[in-house]
Amino acid sequence: MKALIVGDIHFDRWAEAGRDPFACLRSEDWVNLDALIVAGDLTNKPRVRWKYAIRHLACHIDPGRIHIIPGNHDYYDFHIDRDDRLAEIAAGEGANLAQKAEITVADTRFLCCTLWTDFALHGDVPGSQAIARERMNDYRYIRNAKAGYRKIRPFETVQVHQAHRAWLEDRLSRPHCGRTVVITHHCPHLDLISDAPGELDPVYGSDLTAMIDRFRPDAWFFGHTHHRVEATEGATLIKNVSVGYPDELAPGSERAVLRRGLLEMDEDLGTRAAAQ
Repeated sequence: MKALIVGDIHFDRWAEAGRDPFACLRSEDWVNLDALIVAGDLTNKPRVRWKYAIRHLACHIDPGRIHIIPGNHDYYDFHIDRDDRLAEIAAGEGANLAQKAEITVADTRFLCCTLWTDFALHGDVPGSQAIARERMNDYRYIRNAKAGYRKIRPFETVQVHQAHRAWLEDRLSRPHCGRTVVITHHCPHLDLISDAPGELDPVYGSDLTAMIDRFRPDAWFFGHTHHRVEATEGATLIKNVSVGYPDELAPGSERAVLRRGLLEMDEDLGTRAAAQ
């Protein structure tokens, strides 16, 4: 079983820069690839741009094997409560929306959702929400259709976080004869958010170590931070698989970054994933 998990492609930004982060991949990277899972932030403005990004990826892999988890940027100039429309856009190109979705390939299940955050990292939820609303574009560019199309507010992304977290806990509690890999856009581990603690950390991740220690998934992959780090929590490999913006990667370095999320699961997942 072979899967490629990549986050933060930001295809629109790469196209504007005249670069293609996937051009560096070789035929052996694509051959026998069972799934390409986007861990959020495919593009901004999904109603217009998702189809072009999906078509570009479909040059390399059957679009039926492409699964897209929405990131915060995938809701820009869009609505947080219209995942149904995102599913339609993906399906129109032959691809799949992977919001609260369980994807099974061979004996491996992938549990996928955006996640968002609970703003609780610093113990001051109202304060962290106020900082987010003032400084994060999410709360300027994303709207809530059911609330009169007004701009979203931090308490609403907390509600989504709670729903996604409950879904993950339910799925993780179900027996599975095989490996379990969790994929989210937002970070589940406080030590992997940034090099140094900052006031925006609660926007980028939550402390879900108790969940990880309780259910012990084989791996948890995430994006959002553009901070390419990894760690082991108990028996679980936790890894950031962000590609990031084109000005964050020197030409020629794209293949190594993309291959961080390449899984070839024949034997031990942790060893094979960490070795990439």
